[in-house]
Amino acid sequence: MKKDEQQKERDRVQFLGVRQGWVGIALLIFCVLVLVYGGMAIAYHLSKGWAGYETVRAIVVDTTGCIPTAITIPVLILFLGVEVPMILYNLVREGIEKRQRMREARGEALGRELANREWVEWEARRKAAEAAGEDFTEPNPAEKRNGTSQDA
Repeated sequence: MKKDEQQKERDRVQFLGVRQGWVGIALLIFCVLVLVYGGMAIAYHLSKGWAGYETVRAIVVDTTGCIPTAITIPVLILFLGVEVPMILYNLVREGIEKRQRMREARGEALGRELANREWVEWEARRKAAEAAGEDFTEPNPAEKRNGTSQDA
């Protein structure tokens, strides 16, 4: 049940691709802004005196005039203040992970190169001892690393 709610929270809405959970917050901010501005318009026009239809019309015109701004403010707050930083965070994180993978790949390649060099050097010492007719008892690099003998 809780996972379904969390998934619903993460689902995106078509408008600007924002998360569904932010839509409710944006609507709340929008309603508060319209109510505040409408209250200010009512207070302003009633302070001039009651003129019936003219006062109501002036209040409605003033209040509807604030709607574009009341829509823009929550969109800017949630999109620029929340979504853009989240997008930037993901981009930076992906870049860091990519660099880390590249470092690990370089480290693995370097490790293979060092291991190969170690084997080549061991093989050269073995052949030199064999050519000189000496016994060669040095364990190979894998035996050195693992602490096992060739006979085991």
